[in-house]
Amino acid sequence: MSTSTTAPVPDATADRQAGTPGTASDTEARIAGILADRRRLLPEVTAEVQRWRTVDEQLASLASAVDALRAHATTPTDLREALVLPFAEAREGAAEAVRLLRVLEARLARETVNVGVSGQARVGKSTLLQSVSGLGDDQIPTGQALPVTAVRSRIFHAPDLRRATLRLHSFDTFATDVVAPYHAELDIAGLPATPDEFRSWPYPSPRPPGSPASDANGGRVEGLRLTAAPDDAPADRPSWVTMLNRLRAMQASFPTYEHDLTGGERVLPLEELRPWVAYPTNAEEQAPGTVARRYLAVRDVRIDCPFPHAQVRHLGIVDLPGLGEFAARADQHHVGGLQNEVDAVLMVKRPVEGMAYWGDADARALDLIDSARGFVDRRDFVFLVLNTGDTADALVTALRDHVRGQVNSGVADQFFQVLECDAADTGDVFTRVLSPVLAHLAARMPAMDAAAVAGTRAELHATAQRIGTLADDLRRVLASVAQSSGSVAEDLDLRSRRLRQDLSAALVGLVGELRAQARAAGEDQAYTDAVEHAYAATRGWITGGLGTGERAWRDEALRSMTVDRNSSRYAGDELNRVRVEISSSFEEIDVYFAARVRALWERVAQILRDHTGALLGPESDAESDATSGEDALRRFAALLADASEPCPRLRRAVEQLLTVRLDYRSQLHPRVRAELDGLTLQERDPVTGEQRNRVVVEVSPDGAEQLYAFVVQMAEQAAYLTKKALLLREGVTPALVLHAAAEQLEDTMIRSGDSEREFKRLARSYRDEIWPGVFGEIDAANARVAAVVRTRDALVATLAEEKA
Repeated sequence: MSTSTTAPVPDATADRQAGTPGTASDTEARIAGILADRRRLLPEVTAEVQRWRTVDEQLASLASAVDALRAHATTPTDLREALVLPFAEAREGAAEAVRLLRVLEARLARETVNVGVSGQARVGKSTLLQSVSGLGDDQIPTGQALPVTAVRSRIFHAPDLRRATLRLHSFDTFATDVVAPYHAELDIAGLPATPDEFRSWPYPSPRPPGSPASDANGGRVEGLRLTAAPDDAPADRPSWVTMLNRLRAMQASFPTYEHDLTGGERVLPLEELRPWVAYPTNAEEQAPGTVARRYLAVRDVRIDCPFPHAQVRHLGIVDLPGLGEFAARADQHHVGGLQNEVDAVLMVKRPVEGMAYWGDADARALDLIDSARGFVDRRDFVFLVLNTGDTADALVTALRDHVRGQVNSGVADQFFQVLECDAADTGDVFTRVLSPVLAHLAARMPAMDAAAVAGTRAELHATAQRIGTLADDLRRVLASVAQSSGSVAEDLDLRSRRLRQDLSAALVGLVGELRAQARAAGEDQAYTDAVEHAYAATRGWITGGLGTGERAWRDEALRSMTVDRNSSRYAGDELNRVRVEISSSFEEIDVYFAARVRALWERVAQILRDHTGALLGPESDAESDATSGEDALRRFAALLADASEPCPRLRRAVEQLLTVRLDYRSQLHPRVRAELDGLTLQERDPVTGEQRNRVVVEVSPDGAEQLYAFVVQMAEQAAYLTKKALLLREGVTPALVLHAAAEQLEDTMIRSGDSEREFKRLARSYRDEIWPGVFGEIDAANARVAAVVRTRDALVATLAEEKA
């Protein structure tokens, strides 16, 4: 992964001057150029993501191949022990590489410069966001008591838009992202799989020490596990009670947001946003009835609106709730938003009475933010913002001095730049915070991106080296196998030649037998019997009344002729019906054809079983003998394809045999079609050349009887001519087709130019299956060893694709 397209890192002087705001147009132009540079790097990073996914897949395949080798009966004990290698650790490294690349990919793919705003409750974070975005309480709620921001919001400068796009949970994502963390914190086994299960889940009521666990109705609750003893947990872990109360409140309010758990997105006017992003107010919490909590259905929200001071067109502000909140895994949620979505973070701190100092909670919050910066310099990533609005000067001075001493070791802005503003004053926020931060990013983002690329690249290189060491260790282990392969290879070579000779003899015998059947002077009696059986069934249908009975046929004919005042339409329709019926009756020959093809497959499969040991496994039981030959041939073709040394010519020969088909419709029907085409009402007059009806009867019972006799006569004639056409010796008989197929198989397998080489490959790939128990030691030609070598080599090749 190259960094050649990234701008050089500015020198120390430029670094110190970066905080000086430039002109708005200069900042806009520089940031637009940086975003364009990022997009040019993106394809390379995306390709790296795919490469490391491939590495992970190859590690999984290699681990499986090694496990198969270790588990095989012929693998010596010392080799088994030497093959115990840290594949799980290597896969963890590959997964971490993918994660790092995904973070970098998200950074480079952003079309905006994103600034996160973080801070604990009551410091003016939401007020500052309102000043930057121009939004009000309906979109970015503020309050004086309880925390109000419940959902992460991403706010983007859009001169021509005013809308909110909610990304909603489905019930599945709600259960895994919202409910599961509470279950984990409370050590509650299981997870609701449906809305009904969550609605009725027996969460216990908070209880004093020593009381038994019970549900809201007083019944004892089973299946609730606590890390401490159940009776002591509420007293020993006060947080348990708070977590449980939150979870019970979510369950009680479920009807207010259940219908919103639809997944997908929903677009709202900004004026309707507040219930979706804000916690209930204290008054709402204390009011009787069910408290609405629609925010629980929201994964996050994107807000597009025009900013009042739009210095940079491509600007996004990310509201990050949860810092210091008492919620399940709030810290992890906060860090995830920082790491994947922002280029810099404003950490807001307010000097209020009793809190005008830098305390432990502030230090922990800063550590949390710092953990998300990745490889970027912390001075570029985090800005401390002191909200001085509506605060006594003495408190501001105290906090300013304490931050300088505790955070920057007595030197202003040494480790973190400190900015001050009145968060409620839009102009002050722009002049003293947003403008200098954007100017700093315009100057430093090339270096920040270079650091992110270089840091990720260094981690990937280190991981690749560790995996490469694993591959080298495996190569050294396998080298001991190759040293003892000489005599085994000679024996195997001899056995492969004999296998080819024995299969040749057996297949030649089969081909000779089929040739004799195909070229015998007499008829193919089985085929003749099948045709005669179909003919007899057809005649039975004809003489039995054409499928309806003679009386019923004549009655229907008379009714039709009476309506039509002639016999032509009914006679024509019936001849068409007879033609279709005769053709369908002879299609029963397909049953015979299928049996002949299956018999050939079974014969070939049995020859292979007789000469390849346990390779094809045991024969099918009696109930499935009809398809056992086909199954065996398909398995043999798959084995030839999946061999450690593939055998494409042999595989193709078997697959061609499996494509052999005999069927009446495609092979025999064209020969009898002329006879069936004669079953029409009209014929050409030999004198005039004009079309005329073959039969005309009067509209009467006698006429219906005459018409029936005519149709039966025509049908019997067509059936006889069809049988005669099918038995013509000039045509292709089944025996000829099957002989040709078997001969092609034998020719391809035994006499093709690749035959000898591929039989050796087959022998090396499946030595212990074809000759079980013959080879008492493992060797380099063993299929399992070859599979390990091949997979290892593919992994090494993928690792070698790392760019210098």
